[in-house]
Amino acid sequence: MTTPASGLVSATVRRIGQRPSRLLLTGCTLIVTAFFLAASTVFTATLERQLGDTLSTVAAGTSVVVGTDGEHLLDDARLARLTSLPGVTEAQPVARGEALVEGAGRDPYPLIGTALTGAQAIVRPVRGALPERPGEVAVTKAMGERRGLGVGSRITLVPQESWLTSVTRHRAPRTVTITAVVQAPQDLATGVFTTPSNARTWLGTKGWQQALLRADDRPAAEVKAMAGKELGAGFTPWTSAEIRAKGSERGSLGALSTLLTAFVVVALLAGTVIVSTTFRVLLARDQKRLALLRCIGARPAQVMCSVLTEAALAGLVAGVLGVGAAVGCAAAVTALSGLPGPQLPVPTLIGCLLVSVLAAVGAATPAAWAAARIPPVTALSSAATRNAPDRTGRVRTLTGMLCLAAALLLGTAAEFGGGADSGAAAIGSVASGIALFGCFLALGPTLLRATVRAAHRPVRAVAGLDGALALRNLGRAGRRSAACAVVLMLGISMVAAVLVTLTSVQNGMDRRLAARDPADVVIDVPRTGKSALTADVVRDVRALPETGAVVPVTVADGSAAGPRGRYRDYEIHGIDPSAVPELLTGTVPGPDRGTLRPGQASLSTTTAAALGVRTGERISVRTADGKTISAQAARIHPANNPALGDIALLPQDFAKLAPHAPVRSLYVNATDRAAPASLRGPLDHALPLDPVLHLTYTGEDRITTRQSIGDLQIMALGLVGITVLVSLVGVAVTLTLSVMERTRENGVLRAVGMRGSRLRSVLAWEAGLLGLYAAVPGTALGALYGTLLLGALPDLSIPTIPYGQLTLVVAVALILALAASVLPASRTAKTSPMLALQAD
Repeated sequence: MTTPASGLVSATVRRIGQRPSRLLLTGCTLIVTAFFLAASTVFTATLERQLGDTLSTVAAGTSVVVGTDGEHLLDDARLARLTSLPGVTEAQPVARGEALVEGAGRDPYPLIGTALTGAQAIVRPVRGALPERPGEVAVTKAMGERRGLGVGSRITLVPQESWLTSVTRHRAPRTVTITAVVQAPQDLATGVFTTPSNARTWLGTKGWQQALLRADDRPAAEVKAMAGKELGAGFTPWTSAEIRAKGSERGSLGALSTLLTAFVVVALLAGTVIVSTTFRVLLARDQKRLALLRCIGARPAQVMCSVLTEAALAGLVAGVLGVGAAVGCAAAVTALSGLPGPQLPVPTLIGCLLVSVLAAVGAATPAAWAAARIPPVTALSSAATRNAPDRTGRVRTLTGMLCLAAALLLGTAAEFGGGADSGAAAIGSVASGIALFGCFLALGPTLLRATVRAAHRPVRAVAGLDGALALRNLGRAGRRSAACAVVLMLGISMVAAVLVTLTSVQNGMDRRLAARDPADVVIDVPRTGKSALTADVVRDVRALPETGAVVPVTVADGSAAGPRGRYRDYEIHGIDPSAVPELLTGTVPGPDRGTLRPGQASLSTTTAAALGVRTGERISVRTADGKTISAQAARIHPANNPALGDIALLPQDFAKLAPHAPVRSLYVNATDRAAPASLRGPLDHALPLDPVLHLTYTGEDRITTRQSIGDLQIMALGLVGITVLVSLVGVAVTLTLSVMERTRENGVLRAVGMRGSRLRSVLAWEAGLLGLYAAVPGTALGALYGTLLLGALPDLSIPTIPYGQLTLVVAVALILALAASVLPASRTAKTSPMLALQAD
């Protein structure tokens, strides 16, 4: 027998089937949030699988890796003992070292002799045949593309072997042939691969650095224990699972997953606010039907159950559609990328469905509670029903004021406490923002009505009757409009905060990099011994058309005395910074604010403090052989400036102290400062193939840092865009509800002669004014909190307000709000006067 409660629920389900538009109105925002929640889950799981497959330096067929402690090597006898262990079917030796590659820069590349075929191979051939004979190597695809190398190319290697020695030994060059281009793990993306015997011969090692054990019929942990017992101290066995688990990428992946989840949760909360408001409006329009249910015997609990059933169905449908769309997009992306299909964590996706249902039920609970309290007598009223009054009660007012006070208190603490604790500054800024938006949610109707009253005359002057009607409509549904505006304001504030924070960080990083790495390329040699930067080398580098400025640095050891007689031992540099003024970035000039002049010196902050010297005073500088000069302390530079060292003198002054001191560094700028990579090839040919030459491509590092910050900005904007998208769906829902509520009113307007285009104009103005109400304070608050967040990054940022970008944010917000009004405006323009006048 069907119970009254179950019959009411069944009636609710049938009613949804007859009017699915209700389900769409309440569920469309949840579809968006469910999509992003499921998409972040699938993305994380797929990326984790991809990391395990492509980033590990251990093949899936390897059970145990035996390594050394650097003081012992695996000789052939020990390798034979490992091969004879019970269950071990294969023991592959590995010889590892480094090698310079002629024509491919002066930084050493990994030289790896390992298994290239079979179950333990970590490379996959892309072109050519894997090395088998002496003099054959394979290079990675990334290295081949970067250096223009391919199958058949001949390169010269200068192997370096440092095992069992404290100093890397430079061995004889070897010319080898590239027989294959391979795909390798990311950690070995610039490696040169060959057979183990080739690598051992070239490196000149007395044994092997690793052994790879394969055991098909024995647990890896058991083989690990046997290998450790067999070899004893000095050798460490690891299972392949342990090596995979040690990857730092997992920690980064966990942080990325947490970040994704945080932004999706914010979007979910924003969507819940929209859904809650939508339910209130729809149930306010159903007051008479609900009152009739009470008249025929339905209890309040049954009415509440029917409302929550409708909410649960809306959440379930939204969850299914969102999860399905996320899986479909993931499948399309992996197919286009040539990767295996997406990893689908079924339990987690089911959890996404459950979250969607619970969010819908939670959002509908206040409306369901209100519906359960509708008195039966309401059914006797013939008046048209509308939304509940938008009064702001005492509880909401008190809540809003408390939230405002908390926001001010936390914001003040973040502003003045950031220097002491950067973590507290970040937490305080975020907490202050959350409290402030709680205030807007509580006091939203009051603030909106005050804004409507203040804007009536200017809007009427600019937009005429259409704007005045739109403004009145916003004020009539104050609670709903305010809730939608607050959600949109939240999204816009997050966008503005991201722009301010990352723009400030980029400017701060540019300044730090300019002070630390003022040139595009720095060439260093050891501070002792014969220098490889001879006069001929410096001349050849200067003669390159790609070099715009070349500043040599000569170095000598000496001491200095201040006016108060304090002697210290220092490193004295001879340098002329006029060709690269950035070398003086961060220095504090003395009375003479120009660059260094003859007879002047620049002292590091630590040197000036130790000598008790201030700018303008004179110091005495001398070398170990007794040569002395007097110089004026004209500048104070940061202690971490490697170009200027402890004491910097112009070359002509330095020559009086150490006329035969060799050049120890070269600071080189590219002719095209926007393309510092243009120096790589020419410098490779101009410099000798000497391992003591160390090249640092600081210009490329600057470009990479800027690109990284740009990529981070795009990713962050994409994440906060989730909230903006949800809020725009909320704008569309709000306007659709507004059209549904004003069906009779719009019909009357059509009947007295108003065209459909005028009705569209009214709704467009309503959307634009709502967007403007959210965008202007949202952008201002985002800029404010973005500046507050800089307290967590005191050394990495320069407070910068990107006014152009923020203006663009306001303009885009208005355009998107207008775009959200297109469908509701089309519906209101099609209102028939006759049907509207017959509407209940």
